[in-house]
Amino acid sequence: MNHEVIVIGGGPGGYACAIRCAQLGLRVGLVEEQSLGGVCLNWGCVPTKALFAATHLIAHAGTAAEMGIEFGAPQIDVSQLAKWKDGVISTLVSGIDTLLTKNGVEVFTARGRLDGPHAVALSTGETLSADRIVLATGSIPIEIPGFSFEDPAVWSSDDALALTEIPERLAVIGGGVIGLELASIYSRLGSTVTILELLPEILAIIDLDRRTVSTLKRSLKLQGIDVRTKTAATSIETKSEGVVIHTAEDETIPADRILLAVGRRPNTADLGLESVGIEPDRRGTIPVDGQLRTTADGVYAIGDAAPGPMLAHKASAEGVALADALAGHEMRSFDYDVIPQAIFTDPEIASVGLSEQRAKEQGHEILVGRFPYAALGKALGMRQSEGFFQVVADASDHRLLGVQIIGAEASDLISEASIAVENSLSLEVIADAVHAHPTLPEGLKEAAENALGRAIHTINR
Repeated sequence: MNHEVIVIGGGPGGYACAIRCAQLGLRVGLVEEQSLGGVCLNWGCVPTKALFAATHLIAHAGTAAEMGIEFGAPQIDVSQLAKWKDGVISTLVSGIDTLLTKNGVEVFTARGRLDGPHAVALSTGETLSADRIVLATGSIPIEIPGFSFEDPAVWSSDDALALTEIPERLAVIGGGVIGLELASIYSRLGSTVTILELLPEILAIIDLDRRTVSTLKRSLKLQGIDVRTKTAATSIETKSEGVVIHTAEDETIPADRILLAVGRRPNTADLGLESVGIEPDRRGTIPVDGQLRTTADGVYAIGDAAPGPMLAHKASAEGVALADALAGHEMRSFDYDVIPQAIFTDPEIASVGLSEQRAKEQGHEILVGRFPYAALGKALGMRQSEGFFQVVADASDHRLLGVQIIGAEASDLISEASIAVENSLSLEVIADAVHAHPTLPEGLKEAAENALGRAIHTINR
């Protein structure tokens, strides 16, 4: 069956690419082995954030007495919570299915792999042909020696999000985004959580300043989450009362379940890359040029399969941009520094652009402004005064280089900053814009004013 474009992978990048291609008049086929929406919708971003929101209720109910409102001890129905979470996913998957159908995208429920130039072989035995093929196959969790997902005591993030039980003791191996987010969720659900991180710091591969990470670590400690850095998990010992993790530092950490969250790698194995001469790197990442073209004629790669941050919104943006290019339009270029990131810990963290440290490393003379949540009336009224806004700007022209926010609703607040950083807006543009009061976004304006030395509601630096 001939198509102009075949997309392998129905995640955020794949389905967005397919829909935009169809909108632009191309004949499109989408191949997805499991569920539409990919990892993000089914086993990643969406279920994590749904459970984050649900467990947020537990955390706030537990401290509501200080406002004069008291609740009884929460009763957690794990099966009902999992059912509700699955309902959120099902609604969104159904919506994607409808969008693909209404836009005329032909969907093939099968595993697809390259089968020579311009051909895709399906696990059903069918072969599709296409002028252009887009690889949008996402990523999978990484295992480490001594810890296998085949061991029933070892969870992947998929297992943790299935929500089959609430372990009394949960050990999380990996202090990155996934590990910290799930640690926060299970801590709220009642698990005693220990985080083991090999590197000297948590969130080590994210461009965050020390002040931001220190604020998070302080909050995690107050929540009862034990964070152990410079700790290498080496093996598991199974005992009648659970399991014990042995470390290279001769520590033993008892647990009932172990969440292995040391990162993800591109899901590009057994994809038939050799049939068209594509050589991925040692992690499985497929090299592409500025137009997202691989080394094989007519084959493209986007999202987690290609270089760059493993973020759903990065994949979607690439998918839409590539579709425009495949239809003959000019393709937008990407600066991965201006793609925002949100981390759903408690408090939330969101960032875009350069940190203070990285801006200095790149040779910028900088201005830095901060504003604490504790000085925001809205934050105090929400009983969420932990955190701050930080802006980093070039000292010569006041152009905004980066923003970090740690605090309530940081994931929503970063959007204004993203527009400002991507469009090289100045501190004055943010500071002079009238922001509604009392709101949380005022914190960004106040941080910009602080950087300019004209703050009203905090002491100028």
